[in-house]
Amino acid sequence: RVQFMTVVDSQQVPANPAPDDEPLSSLAMAASNLEAQQWAVDRAEQVLTELVQSAVSEGLETGSIAAVAGMTTEEIEKISAEGTAS
Repeated sequence: RVQFMTVVDSQQVPANPAPDDEPLSSLAMAASNLEAQQWAVDRAEQVLTELVQSAVSEGLETGSIAAVAGMTTEEIEKISAEGTAS
């Protein structure tokens, strides 16, 4: 079996931990899951921002947008201002 190595803190460690190396395997899986969740949150925030900007540009009332989005009117106004600045 070919095993690739990577350098972490000046030490070589397996790039992909062997299945019998449970602690590193679990750590790698947890890190991978966290990265996937962070990507999903970033994407959800982007979609929400786009939808808020769209609602504002359609003339919907800021208070209503805030209530539906679970945000404050200040947050809606900030997102709206960011959309007009680009």
